[in-house]
Amino acid sequence: MQRLLIHPPFADPTQPYLSLPTLKGYLREHGLDARVLDLNVEAVHWLLQPERVRDLAHHLGTRFLELDKLDALDFEQQREYRALVEARMRIERVIEAEPSPVAVLQDPELFYDAERYLWARRQMEDFFAALSAVRYPYVIDPNRVSHGVLPWSYELLERYAAQGSPLEEFYGEVFDGPADWSDWTGNPPFVSLDDVDFVGISVAFPSQVPEALHLARNVKRRAPHAFVALGGPALHQIAIHAPEELRSRLLEFADGLGLFEGEETLRQLFPSLEAWRAAVERGDAPGAFAAIETVPNLLLRDPATGATRLGPRHTMDLRDVPPPDYGDLDLDRYLAPSRTLLYAPTRGCYWGKCSFCYYGLTETATAKYREVPPEKAASDLAILAQRYGVKNVYLSVDVLSPRYAVALAEALIERGTKIRWHCDLKVERYFTPERVELLYRAGLRAVAFGIESGNDRVLELMRKGADRATLTEVNRLFHAAGIATQWMTFTDHPGESIEEALETVSWVDAEEEHVDSFIIGRFGLEAGAHIAQEPERYGVKRIYFAEGDDLRLYALFEQRGPKPSATEREKLERAVELLSSRYALKSYPWAGAVSTHHTFLHFLRYGQRIFRNHFQRAPAALHSRPPEARPASIHGLRTRPRFDIGEIAENEERFFAGYLQRALYTTVADRRGEGAVALLSEPHYLAAIAELPSLRAGRKSNIHANKLFADEQS
Repeated sequence: MQRLLIHPPFADPTQPYLSLPTLKGYLREHGLDARVLDLNVEAVHWLLQPERVRDLAHHLGTRFLELDKLDALDFEQQREYRALVEARMRIERVIEAEPSPVAVLQDPELFYDAERYLWARRQMEDFFAALSAVRYPYVIDPNRVSHGVLPWSYELLERYAAQGSPLEEFYGEVFDGPADWSDWTGNPPFVSLDDVDFVGISVAFPSQVPEALHLARNVKRRAPHAFVALGGPALHQIAIHAPEELRSRLLEFADGLGLFEGEETLRQLFPSLEAWRAAVERGDAPGAFAAIETVPNLLLRDPATGATRLGPRHTMDLRDVPPPDYGDLDLDRYLAPSRTLLYAPTRGCYWGKCSFCYYGLTETATAKYREVPPEKAASDLAILAQRYGVKNVYLSVDVLSPRYAVALAEALIERGTKIRWHCDLKVERYFTPERVELLYRAGLRAVAFGIESGNDRVLELMRKGADRATLTEVNRLFHAAGIATQWMTFTDHPGESIEEALETVSWVDAEEEHVDSFIIGRFGLEAGAHIAQEPERYGVKRIYFAEGDDLRLYALFEQRGPKPSATEREKLERAVELLSSRYALKSYPWAGAVSTHHTFLHFLRYGQRIFRNHFQRAPAALHSRPPEARPASIHGLRTRPRFDIGEIAENEERFFAGYLQRALYTTVADRRGEGAVALLSEPHYLAAIAELPSLRAGRKSNIHANKLFADEQS
């Protein structure tokens, strides 16, 4: 029997992810095996095939005409209508793109041409905007799958699985085969489920949750004999903090949930699958449970009680783990001109004290820090580089301790391993000029620092273990050594004032010549963070969730003391925008985002200052309105809108300005009896918009609509 390990959509399509090759390497070391399938990158290729892009445009035009012929639109129809209108010209740009954005991103010359890269990236964004409009109310892109307004409830996830996924036909081709075998090119791969007895779906990122649950149900329907498991960091963080009722709901999608680390889970589960399946086939639920109840880190439903049960806890010892096995993956399939691999020489965080951090396979904060011996890690990297023909590696870790980073560098130099690598590091005074120069000689070419804040009081509140002077000094050492420095900062930590937040912005500005890329995010509270464990310490009065948020990945909270005023908030946002405008920054996973494959490749080609001087040579592609697309001759794409788009935009802005304030900060008793919850949920939202008036066609002078139509043409 075959076993499958699946990386589901939607996530970064520019590089392979590490988790499933790690599991495969461990299984093969113990005489077992499973096939790794990256359905994320395959789905992106499938969606962007020319015939499917045109098909999407036809759906977009048809749905626009259906709404456009109505006499009036309710509020949700208005929002959908606006999304369709704004996506029409965007999908035409994708249709006419030659070469396609996928071809540009994979081409070793075009990828490095600033103008061609920027247009290809914008065309990718255009495509996903059109896909989202057709799949309204869902927002879909490589870094996000969400409802346009609401958090994910299980009811919404069920609806997405039944109606929302754009990949139902894709899964049919993968698991049932193409409709016409004579046209089959081998992509997407065909995988018969007839002789498969295990399917594991790894949910590494929140953006994968909706498709992962849909895929799990899809696979179980096609292969009821197979054990279907969900696991991965995002799934773990949902399940580990979920109340019993919500854990039980997750198990409606799968036979088991893999929490914490998965190597031993699979090693012990696979030999027990035959006994589990035999019990299932004879209708013996207690026997099926007994066959696998001692598998470590596996969450199951106990048929005797109906309650969920987690197997024994197991944490990996990294001292003798095998390297990841990428052998099942086509490394040239990813949206990049050259190969890269991910490798994890450490797990967890050696510091583990930061107030805001919740990362990885643990209940709170970060996992216990462990290391692969540096000599073994250097050997693994040499083997991987030779086996898969790669020169570039991302060390995909929470962090490397400074001593370990230097020891690994020494081992790489001693072995003569010629790779170029990037990773996250915590700023420490241990990094002297000599040690930083050693890191450069060992191949380190870019580093991401968790800088967080430019104010010493806030840094102390965050428990960062470093002050501004140290952060400044050590960062300058790395930059002077030729290593690109990327800063990760954020505002709105509990207790931070607007003045302190502005200090962070002005500090990044002052250090501009030594900072090659940065992000200034906004604080979001996660359930496992230290702030959530000791809220009083940080001046947090209460922590709660929205009523409709069943996944509970991000908490809402209320601080003691006054909130920043709208004027103060606007001042901060303007300062961030002004600073960012001097760099060619972009969101994940594109060039200009921190620690992405595309960013690293551009650093390697053009040097540290690329995001300050390279993309600025293509100002039209960076900032200007795209050129007019040729008409695609698809019904509905060029029809003048009958409804006033400007008025719809005003209606949305006016409604959400009041509604979200009310829905997020007004709390009521939780129906599950678990304290207070915010009002935001599907029933509350639908009740609120039911009171809004409909918009009639031609109600205003249509100035807004005519202007938008003219803009589309120009």
